[in-house]
Amino acid sequence: MRKWGTRDAEPVEPPQSSTKSAGRSAKKPAELPGPVRQNVSNVGLYKATLYSNIGSFFFGIAVGWSGTAESCVMERHAYGFQPTPLQWNGVCILLTLGAAFWCLPMGMMVRFCGCRRTILIQLLPNVLGWFLTVFAQSVPMLYAGRFFLGMCGGAHCVVVPIYNAEISTPKKRGAMGVIFEGACICGVIYSFAMSLFLELRIINFVNLVLLALGPLQILMPESPAYYVDHDNIARAEHSLRFLRGQQYDTRREIDHLTRDPTDSEREVRQGPLLGFKYKKVRRSLARCLAVSMLQKLCGALVFIFYGLNMLDCLKIAREFGLILCLGVVLGFLACFFLVDRLGRRPLLIFSSAGIVCMSIFLGLYFKLWMTMDLTAMSWIALFCVALFVGCYTAGVGSLTWVLTAELLVRPMRPLGCSIVCTSNWLTAFFVICWFGSHDVKCQPYLFLLFAIIASLILLIALIYIPETKNLSFAKIQQRLGGFMNRPTVITFTSSSDSSDA
Repeated sequence: MRKWGTRDAEPVEPPQSSTKSAGRSAKKPAELPGPVRQNVSNVGLYKATLYSNIGSFFFGIAVGWSGTAESCVMERHAYGFQPTPLQWNGVCILLTLGAAFWCLPMGMMVRFCGCRRTILIQLLPNVLGWFLTVFAQSVPMLYAGRFFLGMCGGAHCVVVPIYNAEISTPKKRGAMGVIFEGACICGVIYSFAMSLFLELRIINFVNLVLLALGPLQILMPESPAYYVDHDNIARAEHSLRFLRGQQYDTRREIDHLTRDPTDSEREVRQGPLLGFKYKKVRRSLARCLAVSMLQKLCGALVFIFYGLNMLDCLKIAREFGLILCLGVVLGFLACFFLVDRLGRRPLLIFSSAGIVCMSIFLGLYFKLWMTMDLTAMSWIALFCVALFVGCYTAGVGSLTWVLTAELLVRPMRPLGCSIVCTSNWLTAFFVICWFGSHDVKCQPYLFLLFAIIASLILLIALIYIPETKNLSFAKIQQRLGGFMNRPTVITFTSSSDSSDA
């Protein structure tokens, strides 16, 4: 058996057959029929993806809430208590700390309960978090509410990308995967738009009403891979028919999921920690960790949590923050429509290069803006900030979650994704702690730092990230070679590779 991280031996010529057997086989064998093109309906796939991302939308609302509620809480006394600036910084921080805390156990929960049940379980901390946030009577209650909302969001960061990757066909996997980021973006934009027209008290009650959408997640099916791993083939076939259409022939995909595992895969299924002794697993995890941590360091958190402060630095009314929302939406749409056509790697390269260019310009602007008191320059800077967030959403922000689910081998995926997401949100925790304690939000050297970090992402994408477009998970593992992603000799075939879905 071939182990992960090892190069396959050169193919050996088959032994020559005897004359007698050659005579019997002289007749030309009957040709096998080619693969049958199935009529696949993706309506069920779209429904399942939509249901699974309802919680992602709620998490986006929670992320955007702190930035938009700051003025209402600190200046208009929206609550019956008045937090200090340091306490409000804690309100922002605890969301990320809750996400980091709850990510790690999600790997084991996905392994034993499945993605569907794990997503449904998050309804409890979500409802509890919003009730504590809306009816907070003290700062500790507000802390607890934000921590529970962060827990729910961290769980979705682990589970939803895994679920979307496992229910999708290779030709739809990229678009379905980036919807997670799109749902979070919609939540953030919703929070910002509501803050322009309504008071915080009304917004909070509307958010409570939106929680009624949560039970719709019951309608989504469990991942077929989970049923196969638990020897429930009948349920796996039922799930595939929901996702691909009632006329879909499930035999080839079930055969692919039930293939005999290699020695290494069998060992990993007995205990996920055993997988770390294989070089290919460690390589995949290291690449995912690098991209995930750099994603939180390259500047997006500044615009999410302190975007309104950035507009104040530019001396532009906060209502014009909708221009930033437009940049985010256009960036996401570009990623959604191009990720399965252009590929993950080119989008990641273009995205990080765009962030480098915009960061350099913004650094120069904030270095010289005091000597160039021109209104037009402020609008140019706002346009560049919109390009910055658009480039981020078009690649680095959206594809991090997709690549995390794709680059990790299936038996290691729950544990690996939980480790990556924990590192991601711990990085966010330290970044917000640092930004909150230093008044550097509009300093030129901050954008120089963003440019350096985006350059690191660019180098990693060029050297270490393989292209995963339209590939089965087996072929993706084959491409995870060493330097410059040299593929191995043996190729694996999968019934899902030829899917026209």
